[in-house]
Amino acid sequence: MNINIGVLGHVDSGKTSLCKALSTTASTACFDKNPQSQSRGITLDLGFSSFLLDRVEAIQNEGDTTITNETQITLVDCPGHASLIRTIIGGASIIDMIILVVDAVKGVQTQTAECIILAEIVCPDRPIIIALNKIDQFTLESRTKSIEKVTKKLMATMNKTTFSDRVTIVPVSAGCSSESGEVSQPLNIDNLRDVLRKLITVPDRSSNASFLFSVDHCFSIRGKGTIMTGTCLEGSAAVNDKIEIPAISQEKKIKSIQVFKKPVERISKGDRAGICVTQFDPHLLERGLVSTPGLLKHLYACVLKLTKVPYFKHPIASKSKFHVVIGHETVMARITLFMGELGSIFDISREYEYLQEYSEDVSASKTIFALLEFERPALVSTKAAIIGSKLDIDVNSSSCRIAFHGQSLLNSTDPKYTENLLPSLRIFKHKTKTGVVERIASEDTCVCRGIIKKETNIDKFVDLKVSLSTGEKGRILGSFGSSGKLKLQIADGFSDECKEKYKSSKKLSKRALEEADESDLVIVSLNFKKYMFSPSKGFIQ
Repeated sequence: MNINIGVLGHVDSGKTSLCKALSTTASTACFDKNPQSQSRGITLDLGFSSFLLDRVEAIQNEGDTTITNETQITLVDCPGHASLIRTIIGGASIIDMIILVVDAVKGVQTQTAECIILAEIVCPDRPIIIALNKIDQFTLESRTKSIEKVTKKLMATMNKTTFSDRVTIVPVSAGCSSESGEVSQPLNIDNLRDVLRKLITVPDRSSNASFLFSVDHCFSIRGKGTIMTGTCLEGSAAVNDKIEIPAISQEKKIKSIQVFKKPVERISKGDRAGICVTQFDPHLLERGLVSTPGLLKHLYACVLKLTKVPYFKHPIASKSKFHVVIGHETVMARITLFMGELGSIFDISREYEYLQEYSEDVSASKTIFALLEFERPALVSTKAAIIGSKLDIDVNSSSCRIAFHGQSLLNSTDPKYTENLLPSLRIFKHKTKTGVVERIASEDTCVCRGIIKKETNIDKFVDLKVSLSTGEKGRILGSFGSSGKLKLQIADGFSDECKEKYKSSKKLSKRALEEADESDLVIVSLNFKKYMFSPSKGFIQ
């Protein structure tokens, strides 16, 4: 069994050093091998390494415990710098469990908070381990009290999250370099391994689905072929199987597979592996997805049930744009919010009301959905997890940039989705047009102005219902003249109050209507629904 553990934390909290202290096997992309990482002294991309744990008490989904003699742990070392959050989010789909690394001296920092939010999204039902790193920087005399103090602060923070009863804090030192240049020996690493043995949960590893593989590194070996390293997200694949590589629009046969340098015949969901295929230019596939032929599609738009991140303090409004991470792609998307009954499931045949801006009051009484329209198509599988962020917020700001998340409920792979899909979405706005009664023409008819302009097509207004401020109900019979006036029929005639206001048979001029006090006039209201994506642009009552 292989378990993928994401190692997250603020920049320079010691994540990579902790991975080194735990690991026995390194992949081709680990421990900051990127030359830029080495020159800048920070992690710039996902790194992978592994080690074996014996006697793991793995908790299964039903709550039963099974003991495995040997479990492979793959550590996914995520960059901590604020500008690299999209890399972290991109790797979130392959993570089974989280180790959050916190600098014991500095405590919770800006990216620590964002990592906690990501952990809540990626592993909502799993325990979280906090590696309280760099405890060697406390003196021996003050170490115990200092650890207790920072642990108390950490628990106060975690109690505000969904991990309040599922957090374990392990004080460690990964052997980080000090300011004087000395490297301390690792401390309590075995304690961390023991905690992992007890807290690992067996993830769903069913392999009945089609093969889907997330590639995070690609390179070629002369005489062998091109190697794609990554994680199997769904299904299984074996040597000699055909797989599709959408980035190069080709299908390739698998020549060989290795799992941390050991040849294997087959891999399945959750396995970390290197797949060798016949030669192609590795620069064409820096990162992405490969799959069973025909599985992956280009997504142009989608609908999701929106869950807002409570720490995001900026508006989430219709017609605004967000950075959306879907699979390994980050694309800009325009958002349209709409709402249904609380607890309802999305059904394209139902009506939904347009929502201008998300609010906690609305979300307490309604289910909020979002239509995302991508600026460029994203290559995804059928049920893609989605995370929306505002990555253009100043990286030096302490503000949370992760805005919302959700699961795709309706996908459009049609480039002409605006013509073929959107008209099917019955998202409406409540609209109100108002005018004033100009004069009473007969016992049950009157003339009003102000609802339409003279150039408006009257046909779509005929027979629509109206109401008067004096309580009467009626309908629009048609236009009156050519200046934008309407003739109304009042079903049960006019009230005494209305008759009193218009007891003179003389019509009120436009100027008189404008100068009159509103209390002296009878207001006509036309309420209707307007479907946002209806090509007919008609009105519904």
